[in-house]
Amino acid sequence: MLGLQELFDEQIKELFRPNKLGVRILENELEKIGFFITKKQRTVFESQFSNIENDTLTFEFSDDQLNKAGFSSEEELKPKLEKIIKGLSSKVDKFANGIDETMQNLVESITDAMAQSVLCTLEQRMDDMQEDQEIIYNDFAENIQLVWGVPLGLLQGLIVISDEVAQGYITKYGDTQIDNIVQELLIRIHAKANQVAKEILTLLKNGFSDGAQARWRTLHELAVVCVFISEHGEDVATRYINHEAVGTYKAAIQYNDYYIRLGATEISSEEIDSMQEEYLDLLAEYGQTYKNDYGWAAKALNLKKPTFRDIEASVELDHHRPYYKLASANVHANPSGVFNSLGLFPEEDIILAGPSNLGLIHPAQSAIISLNIITTTMLTYEANIDFIVISKAMAEYGHKVENAFITVETNISKS
Repeated sequence: MLGLQELFDEQIKELFRPNKLGVRILENELEKIGFFITKKQRTVFESQFSNIENDTLTFEFSDDQLNKAGFSSEEELKPKLEKIIKGLSSKVDKFANGIDETMQNLVESITDAMAQSVLCTLEQRMDDMQEDQEIIYNDFAENIQLVWGVPLGLLQGLIVISDEVAQGYITKYGDTQIDNIVQELLIRIHAKANQVAKEILTLLKNGFSDGAQARWRTLHELAVVCVFISEHGEDVATRYINHEAVGTYKAAIQYNDYYIRLGATEISSEEIDSMQEEYLDLLAEYGQTYKNDYGWAAKALNLKKPTFRDIEASVELDHHRPYYKLASANVHANPSGVFNSLGLFPEEDIILAGPSNLGLIHPAQSAIISLNIITTTMLTYEANIDFIVISKAMAEYGHKVENAFITVETNISKS
């Protein structure tokens, strides 16, 4: 594997060799009086610089260099060169002992050179670096499969079942969901949930339990919204769908505040005006509370400024709040997410910067529960007996998957 620290040390050693450092300082001083040396001249100076203490530097500048610097001859330049040479030793010592503002140009010159050299080396070694990482990840994936293969296979089976029953549900109802806004929305939420569940499975298979827990946060939010819309019907479903225009307008305004710093293109005033018109029409229809983040739920909850937590409590899924809070730590940059990890034992005081075969049970269990809630909510909306039976079968299968994860977790704890 590439040792970056060793690489940096090599570059620093090379660029801070006395002759290299001396020439950089000399070059910086010459630039102050208008001289910009060539690569060939720099090489010549480096070879001479070992005798700097004896003032043995020889300067050969072209007429063009002299003219550009504003000197008519080398004789005219000589007093300034003598002054530069006289101060070189002290400047080298000054740089070695501490960098101050007067050395800023030199610092930038040296670090630019180092960056280019390091980048060149990194690009040359990139294939080997990537191959090393691939080996590490493959080894972890094999180890995780060895330990967690059974429950992970069952979890994948649950996701497959969820996919299949959704297709059966759509086929059963044909095009009728197009005329039923709630049903159509539940199908779309379910599709998004299945996608997120597959992302969670991929993260778990590769040992990223913190990432999987963070993605479960989205799955939980989808479950809460799914149940809430199912319970409150067409009016809330319509408000939810239309609320996209509120978010789009706010995002566009924010984007135009920063588009220059983003290096992007401004959204035209015509587009902004069109978005604003739709935004204001929605506020006129639904009231000022509609402009808030969860304004689409304001009327149903009889609250002026509802939060996600209010919606969560109203559908009695707030008992997942502790796990949701933990998952949020892996989404946001708060201390808990930085100092703690599902991939470590609680007593371990190490820094985890990659995969681990620990902690898979927590996001897996949460994902099973949330995916089943969403699937069941969709299947039982205007349900027939077939889909009620399927929902119960999925619930039983979900318990089986959870138990498989618990078994592996228990064995790890014992060992």
